[in-house]
Amino acid sequence: MILKFKKFNRLLLFIGILWILGPLYLNAQSVSLKYEKYLSPKDLNSAIKGLNSSFSQKSRLIDLSKSPGKNELKLLEIGTETGSEKKTNPAVLVVANMEGTVPVSSMAALYLADMLLNSDQSHDSLTWYILVCGNPDALDHYFAESHPLDPRNAKPHNDDMDELVDEDGYNDLDNNGVITQMRVKDPTGTWIALKDDPRMMRKADPLKGEKGIYKLYQEGLDDDGDGKYNEDGAGGVNVGINFPHLFKPFTATSGLWPGCTDESFSLIKFVYEHPEIAMTFTYGSTNFCLVPPKGGRKAGADMTKIKIPKRMAPMLNADPDKTYTMSEVMEMTKAVVPPGMEVTESMVAGFLGLGAVVNPLGDDLKYYKELAEKYKEYLKNKGMTQERLDPAKAKDGSFELWSYYHLGVPTFTMDFWALPKVKKVKKKKSGITLESLEKMTSEEFIAIGNDTIAAFLKESGAPAQFKAESVKKMVEDGKMTPEKIAGMMKNMPKPKDSKEGDPKLKALLAFSDSTLEGKGFINWANFDHPDLGEVEIGGAVPYVDNTPPADMIDSLLTVQVPWVFEIAKKLPMLKILKTETKSIGGGVYEVNVWIENSSYLPFPTAMGNRNKQPAPAIVTIDGANVTILSGKKRTPVTSLNGLQSKKLTWMVLVDKLLLLNSDININVNLTATNAWGDQKQIKIGGGK
Repeated sequence: MILKFKKFNRLLLFIGILWILGPLYLNAQSVSLKYEKYLSPKDLNSAIKGLNSSFSQKSRLIDLSKSPGKNELKLLEIGTETGSEKKTNPAVLVVANMEGTVPVSSMAALYLADMLLNSDQSHDSLTWYILVCGNPDALDHYFAESHPLDPRNAKPHNDDMDELVDEDGYNDLDNNGVITQMRVKDPTGTWIALKDDPRMMRKADPLKGEKGIYKLYQEGLDDDGDGKYNEDGAGGVNVGINFPHLFKPFTATSGLWPGCTDESFSLIKFVYEHPEIAMTFTYGSTNFCLVPPKGGRKAGADMTKIKIPKRMAPMLNADPDKTYTMSEVMEMTKAVVPPGMEVTESMVAGFLGLGAVVNPLGDDLKYYKELAEKYKEYLKNKGMTQERLDPAKAKDGSFELWSYYHLGVPTFTMDFWALPKVKKVKKKKSGITLESLEKMTSEEFIAIGNDTIAAFLKESGAPAQFKAESVKKMVEDGKMTPEKIAGMMKNMPKPKDSKEGDPKLKALLAFSDSTLEGKGFINWANFDHPDLGEVEIGGAVPYVDNTPPADMIDSLLTVQVPWVFEIAKKLPMLKILKTETKSIGGGVYEVNVWIENSSYLPFPTAMGNRNKQPAPAIVTIDGANVTILSGKKRTPVTSLNGLQSKKLTWMVLVDKLLLLNSDININVNLTATNAWGDQKQIKIGGGK
């Protein structure tokens, strides 16, 4: 009996400890699903359906569309305003795996939804829209028998423009479950094997006396007899590049027009129907959190050197033989437009036919760079210090470029994993870094020897025409400064050592050998090909370069997914900071209202300000027995940088007789569809 009583006491103690520590445990263990394997589109949908069912009070599933392969695109909405037609809270839209070739990104989106619904942390002031896979047909390829890395959906398409459709697909000739490459010895070949590692191939350099030995093909057969291999497989459209910005028509995978497939069209439609979306995250192969968006695209016009057409020059009082900055042209335009008309960059660009902006704006890059530094510090504090390959550059027609350039909202991306960098044997260097170059004076740069400058230019990947002597001469003549040279070098792609082959393949081989027991690369093996004769089949296994082993999923997501909350905290938040009234006499009052963006990010981005997207915030004032004498009843707030405020002023007339007996109230309302908003009441007569 005593023994039973002791056991009962222990049970009570255990229950008590659980009752006390339970909330802490839930906070630490903030997900309910297991992240130990990759999920197919069907299993992903089952997972989000399960989450929605368990948390139906704060989530709902939205049917976006169906893919050509009959996969459902379901978007999970999470928040306290779930189901409300009109939102008062801003929303964050997270889309994952738009190309369907990055399975870890879909797991990350599922993990985020799981965290939001299970964690006791409060995210009640936002609405979350989460799409776990934007291209489910392509994700299905990862689970297919031949395991091809193919971003196309299942929509039939005549890739090679012959009389047949989808007639030359993948062939797993060696029956090993993966599609790799074929190398064939050919007198007209352009490829050679590396001496240090014959598994790797690189282009021969005739200028160095090298002659190609091999031709490379994708593993397969010429099913349609046109001399090409696997060029017209099943599908389709790459949903990830089927969005409007810089869309490229008439390619094998982009589709006929932006939004030509239901997956992309339904997402575009959803975004435009939900103006509360204040930020987007794209989980895929790019990472704006780690590396700011890249420029370098050739624009239709240089906005710093604008030439005014001869037919327009007299109207603007401009010289058609000179070039002007955008700011100068805007000032000229202001002098000729009707009073009160707002002159914007977008208006001027359209007026002069200058074309679209194709590179990130400098003001936006400032906060991207600052946040990237914070993210690197965050990862370091979490123990993620291993050097990795750089993320991919955003593709033309991608969702993230459309979001940044067209929607005008802060746009971030994450890739979650990349191959570890291969440590290079240290070579003797010039001793000049971009950081030290930025701090040099022109005199210090000129004093450096030509050999040292030449070595630095080579290390930095400068074009061959940049010689030490010519660069020095430009600095001596005042045409360049060391700081400007450093800025140019930062935007140049990193040089590739042709003798070492592709750095990405080298990293893949190192990772395969050290971590995957060699299973990330199929060693070249002889095969008797029916068309090409004796060939060798081998090469990198698809997905190894962008998909970590399944046992790494949980640890990668646990560290990186929560960063989205740090960024979301910085969303622009508009508030009424202060109000003030001054009596002018005769019942006339001056009303001053200060509107503040109390958060870090600007409202909107610089790109959004240029494009006049999204809609401005609106400040209204009204009240019984109040007449507005000057100022607008509806005053737009088109832009407000982070942690800044602006003053708005009205002159109003109130009934003097009513003031003798009671206060008169003026209602000030700040409405912002994606930046919260605010309201205040000003009392005239008895106080402010």
